[in-house]
Amino acid sequence: MTTMPPITVDLPATRRRIAKLSRYVEANLLQDNRFICGTCTACRNSRRAGDVFRAGTMGHVGKRFDLRLGDKPLRVVVVGQEAKDTKVSLNKRYEQVRLGSGEQRRYHATPEHKSRNPHMRGTTSALRIIFGTGLGEDYGGEFVQPVNGRPFHIFDGFALLNRLLCYAGPEHGVQARPSKTMFDNCHTHLDATLGILEPTVLILQGKAVSASTDRVLRKGRPYGEHLYEGFHGERRMMVCQFSHPSARGDVRWGDDLNRPYLQVVKQTLAQALRRL
Repeated sequence: MTTMPPITVDLPATRRRIAKLSRYVEANLLQDNRFICGTCTACRNSRRAGDVFRAGTMGHVGKRFDLRLGDKPLRVVVVGQEAKDTKVSLNKRYEQVRLGSGEQRRYHATPEHKSRNPHMRGTTSALRIIFGTGLGEDYGGEFVQPVNGRPFHIFDGFALLNRLLCYAGPEHGVQARPSKTMFDNCHTHLDATLGILEPTVLILQGKAVSASTDRVLRKGRPYGEHLYEGFHGERRMMVCQFSHPSARGDVRWGDDLNRPYLQVVKQTLAQALRRL
């Protein structure tokens, strides 16, 4: 296990941040179980013939999102591409990630628990690296002991966003087929959400996600293929670009701790933390 600076939790800051995000969601996205995004119709109409369209999955924000690693702010945001659900509120998404995946499932299945999917297994590994608990499949290693409070699960210490708030693709397929219109329109919501969350470590999962952030992030100094200094407005962060954990072939890293690409993830995240 890597020796890490102590982690401190700021619960009031996270409560304020979630309240601010909730106000944005209610005003612009999901109100009384109605998806009110102004570009939803255009996005729906841009899907391929025969594809389904499911609108409105909000992000997950852990209740211990605002952290400090030693004397440096640590706010971790992971961005995937989309989810296949519809009209999922912030609270419901928290339940899906923290409780559904974090509490009711395990890295691999046990007699009492189902396994997480490859996406969340890869995310588990990334968070264990960031929080210094060490790579592993043991559930006990998924808990962080801050210096100013009780232990918390790693899924309570980060935010999980989708680049796209809506899904377009085959009804029963595993591969989404979003349109350019969807990427173009949805960047405004990602922009606003990053402005509220103010990440210091941003993890982009998948080529399409990494390629579609130019309108939101300004690139600064690169630190190799997978890491660069990014700016959202004047806010600085370390941006990590990885394949999706469920990708195929040599770049897959969400189903086996012996996957070679996981070492790329480990080394990149360690460098990102050093450069906070």
